[in-house]
Amino acid sequence: MMMLKNVGFFLLATLLVLNFPIATAYERTEDVQGASDSALFERYPRTKIDEFSVVEANDYLLALDSPKTVNGVMDIEYSERLGGQLTRITYRAPDGEDSKKIFGHFRSQLTSLSHELLFECHGRECGSSNQWANRIFGIAKLYGPQRYQHYLAAQINTDNGPVFMVLYSIKRGNKRVYTQLDLLTPDGSSAKSLDVNPRTIINELKYTGVYDLRNLSFDGNDEVTVVAEQRLKPVANALSKNTRLECYVVGHLTDEQPLTDLKKRSLARAESVIKALVKLGVNADQLNAQGVGPLAPIRRGTENLNRISLVLQ
Repeated sequence: MMMLKNVGFFLLATLLVLNFPIATAYERTEDVQGASDSALFERYPRTKIDEFSVVEANDYLLALDSPKTVNGVMDIEYSERLGGQLTRITYRAPDGEDSKKIFGHFRSQLTSLSHELLFECHGRECGSSNQWANRIFGIAKLYGPQRYQHYLAAQINTDNGPVFMVLYSIKRGNKRVYTQLDLLTPDGSSAKSLDVNPRTIINELKYTGVYDLRNLSFDGNDEVTVVAEQRLKPVANALSKNTRLECYVVGHLTDEQPLTDLKKRSLARAESVIKALVKLGVNADQLNAQGVGPLAPIRRGTENLNRISLVLQ
């Protein structure tokens, strides 16, 4: 028996010296069979797909707020129930990796896509990791210390319609790091634009100084349409609850017209947005209209060239 132990030790030492890869019982050395990355996102280096599925979802819970427990029951103030084709990818990174860094890797790729950030949270502000892992995702391995969790939900606008993205990254107490990427292509009844969580608007303004209002429609007189007024409700909610925030409302417009005309029209659109926000309860003293026409083309895509931006004063 002692001789067998010595032989085993000798073989292990030889493998280590020769740099042979040794897989532990819990370490996956390749993607799970049948798995593939999304065409929209590149994976973080050295990560492996631990779980993968493509299913038809009838009642997918899209969380747009942090979960809370009220009288023993999970409550999410802002959420949607959606149906459609759901692709679920669970990535595992090498032990000890930084969950925030991996989260940032995926988040940074959103900037090259036409999208709208619906909700984002980090660390303890996300609430209970147990709720995210077991009640929302139904994947127990996503449970870990709250300070190491990161979450976002976004709507990506593709040529074939919207795709809803959910991203959650966590480092567990045992140093294992998992990232969950859910992509839902909604069916006909769920193919709609969703309202952003007002908390996300405030966070974007405070952290970046700018929040773009997308998917706003204007009539032939550059007045906000009735549909666009409804889209402004979360913005009005956010600003009316944070009365110390003062913003420039900046109109951006690109068209085959003289610069002076475009600046005038973009200003008219900004003033129309302010009028709608005041109607929805925002103090007019918080808002200052500006029109720059095509002079700040900082975004990709026509829908981002023609936009309204809130810029923190």
